[in-house]
Amino acid sequence: MSGKIVKSRVADGIYLLRFRTQYELAATFLRIQEHYESPRFHGRVFSLEEYMDWYAAHSGNFTYYQDWSGFNVPSTALQPFFDGKFDPLSEKEKRLLRLFSRLREPFYVIGVFDDGKGSRSLTHEIAHALYFTNAAYREAVQAAIRRYDTSVLARQIAQAGYARHVIPDEMQAYIVAPSGDLGAALGPIQPLRRELRALFKRHAGGLTIPKLR
Repeated sequence: MSGKIVKSRVADGIYLLRFRTQYELAATFLRIQEHYESPRFHGRVFSLEEYMDWYAAHSGNFTYYQDWSGFNVPSTALQPFFDGKFDPLSEKEKRLLRLFSRLREPFYVIGVFDDGKGSRSLTHEIAHALYFTNAAYREAVQAAIRRYDTSVLARQIAQAGYARHVIPDEMQAYIVAPSGDLGAALGPIQPLRRELRALFKRHAGGLTIPKLR
């Protein structure tokens, strides 16, 4: 039986969903997230089985539910699911959609799970939300990144399985809060990390971010 999803409003237009386990989190977001940013499935309607087969062939095994611990999507990514294009929906997808069925204005959804070590994932996902909803943050980040050669990190992000249109957003989030190998070794662009972290702290200061256990 699925655990309860804890929904929090972090700021105007930003909502945080907290799940009990990584499996419940990843299984809920999989098709929504990959419809939004997968290099193979972006913009396509697909079944869970189709995605599982592709992921296993691409990665050697289907380890998606263990590989990903944070998720982020704009409200536009939910619309095809509301419109019935992904029929039949899973029970987990239905449960997520019910949480936002009455919202009409643009919004952003981030998801993490409470594992006692979630602060880095949460920071990473908040950086995505700010980039989408806060024009001042996004413009300052873009101006900072233009002063550095970030091509190596951009290639790493593309190779990790992100569609081209989300690479600038992913790049800033991985610089602010690295995950795995991505963003962990920036070499000559360490000053950019300091600059982006300062921007993040400045713009995230007014957000209501709950503490994870």
